[in-house]
Amino acid sequence: MADIDVKLANPPLAPGPYLRLGAGSDWPKANGFSDNNCASLQPPALFGCGTGNNGQALGASGSFEPAAVIDAAAGYRFNSWLRAEALLSWRPELEFSGQSNFLGLAGANQPVTGSASSVAGFGVAYVDLPKVGRIRPFLGAGLGVARNSLSSVTYRFPGIAANAATVTPDGSSSDLAYLLTAGISIPLNKRLDLDLAYRFSDLGDVRTSSGQAGLSRPTLPAGTKIPIGGTQAALQAHGVQLSLRYSF
Repeated sequence: MADIDVKLANPPLAPGPYLRLGAGSDWPKANGFSDNNCASLQPPALFGCGTGNNGQALGASGSFEPAAVIDAAAGYRFNSWLRAEALLSWRPELEFSGQSNFLGLAGANQPVTGSASSVAGFGVAYVDLPKVGRIRPFLGAGLGVARNSLSSVTYRFPGIAANAATVTPDGSSSDLAYLLTAGISIPLNKRLDLDLAYRFSDLGDVRTSSGQAGLSRPTLPAGTKIPIGGTQAALQAHGVQLSLRYSF
């Protein structure tokens, strides 16, 4: 009788397909922009390989601000403890804020701003652990590809003049991506589950392209441009995700 009671309280999860829709928020890790090749001369590197006014390598330190994440996934449960899904993850707006450390007349205050977005596709495998009451914990890991797009990045130099700035070209790139996740599932009815998860995502790099950078200085004609090399910044984030999962 005890065995029957246990089975009724923890019925096996039936194999079959499911759909999952979710939304959440990412908190990107602190990062910074650096040259793709700090020694590049054709075109010249934006920063170069020297040391900046703060004693650190020339570059732009900062981070992307907390951002929304939207998930859509189609999956299949193989047995009571193993399932897998194809996941599409979209981060529509990633705002960068930081400071560069150029030498010379640039001064100590050198604000840097830019905007990015990311679409990533993953194959994700999950292990569902034994239930604790009504709650079922799970662990997951995924591997995929991220397509990251970055608008022009603006470097401002108020120490030179109110409108002094350098604006780099925009850029896009595709990188290997991976994620690690852990969470809990709460059954809402026979087919619908509510998933709450922590997730770490590594989406590769965001990059500006080599091209023409716009310069705004009191001593230069309007519309001045110079050739410049590309830059890059790592895109990694911790996040939380709330999803509804419907099993067929």
